[in-house]
Amino acid sequence: MENQLPTFKRIPDHAIAKLLGLSLEEYHNLNHLPLEAETDSTGEVIGFKMRVSSGNSQNLLSKLNVDKNFIVKLRPEQVYRYYG
Repeated sequence: MENQLPTFKRIPDHAIAKLLGLSLEEYHNLNHLPLEAETDSTGEVIGFKMRVSSGNSQNLLSKLNVDKNFIVKLRPEQVYRYYG
């Protein structure tokens, strides 16, 4: 569970939508897994990622910066603006 955001500090939907470059309505229509922290060998957070479904509409997917595995990656400083 170390790669999960603490449950007591949830990023609001409107903030995640903004991080992804989506409207709140678009974010609510996005099929995805929760935002996860990526850590290095010392446990320091080096980034965040969110896996989105390839079954989302092409219009929605085109607005996201997804890799070939349908993962959106975010830098820690982007996320920390809304976290906590």
